[in-house]
Amino acid sequence: MRDKIKPGVYAILSAVALCISGRFSVIIGGWAKLAAELSGEKEQAFVIVILLMILYRKSWSIYISGRKWITHILAVCFSCCMLIGKSFSQTGNIKFIFGDIKQFCIAVIVFFGFYILFDVAITLLYVYINEKSEEKEKSIKIKWIEEHYFAFSFLCMLLCWSPYILCYLPGSVPHDGYWQLNMAFGINPLTNHHPWVITFIYGVVMRIGRYISDNFGIFMIVAIFTVIEILCYASVCNSLKKWGASKKVYIGTLVFFSVVPAFGGYAQAVIKDNIFTALLALFFIIYIDICIQHGKNIEIKKMVILFLVGMMVCLSRNNGVYIVIPSMVCLILYVQKERSRYVILLICLMVCYQGLEGYVAPQLGVEKGSVKEVLSIPFQQTARYIKEYPEEVTLKEKKAINDILSYDGIKENYNPEISDFVKNTFREGSEDKLDEYFKVWFEMFLKHPMVYIEATLNNTFSYYYPFYNEKVLGDYQFYIKGAPVATGYFDIHYITPVKIRTVLAEYAQIWKKVPGFSQLVDPGFYTWILLLLAGYLIYRKRTRDILLLIGPAINILICIASPVNGLLRYALPLMACTPLLIYLTVREEKESETEGENRPL
Repeated sequence: MRDKIKPGVYAILSAVALCISGRFSVIIGGWAKLAAELSGEKEQAFVIVILLMILYRKSWSIYISGRKWITHILAVCFSCCMLIGKSFSQTGNIKFIFGDIKQFCIAVIVFFGFYILFDVAITLLYVYINEKSEEKEKSIKIKWIEEHYFAFSFLCMLLCWSPYILCYLPGSVPHDGYWQLNMAFGINPLTNHHPWVITFIYGVVMRIGRYISDNFGIFMIVAIFTVIEILCYASVCNSLKKWGASKKVYIGTLVFFSVVPAFGGYAQAVIKDNIFTALLALFFIIYIDICIQHGKNIEIKKMVILFLVGMMVCLSRNNGVYIVIPSMVCLILYVQKERSRYVILLICLMVCYQGLEGYVAPQLGVEKGSVKEVLSIPFQQTARYIKEYPEEVTLKEKKAINDILSYDGIKENYNPEISDFVKNTFREGSEDKLDEYFKVWFEMFLKHPMVYIEATLNNTFSYYYPFYNEKVLGDYQFYIKGAPVATGYFDIHYITPVKIRTVLAEYAQIWKKVPGFSQLVDPGFYTWILLLLAGYLIYRKRTRDILLLIGPAINILICIASPVNGLLRYALPLMACTPLLIYLTVREEKESETEGENRPL
């Protein structure tokens, strides 16, 4: 009897968790407070509780037999993400969880509801993957597609991306892209704030195109980089097919790159993230191919290609090196043969990168970027402290802060989801005073540690909560930057009617509102996928394979340290690598089953 009642009770708890608003009510009474924060009277709430009751009752025995400690840990992680996300997306603080004792009790109930939901869902997912039938798939009926899948993938993406390219002719030039063009032409100082190699390439292509017009120069940049990006993503699709991935996987990957507006929408813009994302996907194709054959002798040619693509990734975005180098270290730990070759490859990569950045770049007049770019987290913490406890800031603390940042400026301009407004008040040349600032920063932390925690969570929660749309900056770069960045040196303007551009921009934005589709353009969704993949490897006792997920996982850490909460373009690298990572996780399992052994890697 108890086993029959449990699923129904747990279904109601999970429904309560799904229907909670995340707002903090100041009502004193506990039941009244819960009622004010709950929206269980709506029609979708009724559908949710009925569906959950059916799901829990039908699958409870499978859940009980299939659950493991890793599903519990993931359920706890996802439940915490939901509580944090709901609280900060609704109130901008952590009061939904710790507002008062009664609010904390409500948060515990909600946590438990989410925990059951995720524990059941994750267990059922893992059981399904583990027990799915190995049906032999039919090949693609159209012979040309079967034999020329790379070309077919290229043409499909080109066709699907063309509306963005044509409607926004000659191409959008957002802030970062315009700034790089200014640096390439000496209008702004040449620094490594943006990758200098990409800046030089922009400059060369723009100079050639300007023989016709500035617009043609922009079009040339967009066209060249778009072709390179499509070639990289078509290689992803083709590699999955060659490796023996399920038809659903490699066709689904083609649809993913072709249709999801994150890729075509960014292709029409002059911005460094596009090429970096595509090159990183190409890097992981080679990387995974080597891992698949880790028991065999790898051709020198393939290692050289890995080195060259790895260098291009490092040079196409400043944080690329923090993904490539750890990935190479993990590869050395993973492979079974010829480890010395990979050690030499890693050393060559580090020496060449350091040589280019430390010697070649200065010789070409490239100055170092500002230290402020890596200080978003502490600057936001300081700004929130000043905002919430201005009367507790001592003269010593104020002076130490004002030596580094504009004290009055950050007090007025603090935005909890973007650090740029605070970071831009940084006083260049004050690096020697950072030690004193950090002493004060730590003293202030000891007085109000929760302020620092809230500042960081508020600036990062969308990278691990996949149900929130970033509101500070636009997800897509559908604009040409104006003054003061646009100084008048270039004459860049759209040649298509604004109505056409508006329709396409609205189409891209609607993806953020359609259920299911919205998660495909949400950074937090891909963080969850990566956690699920890591969890599945542990579930199958293949913990060594987690080494291969560490490189992409670093992209999440980079996003968390970034200046903007939930910005889609920061998560593009992880998005582009996700199909490869899904295949890698499932493929190794298939290989184990084929060989008739469950080998821990």
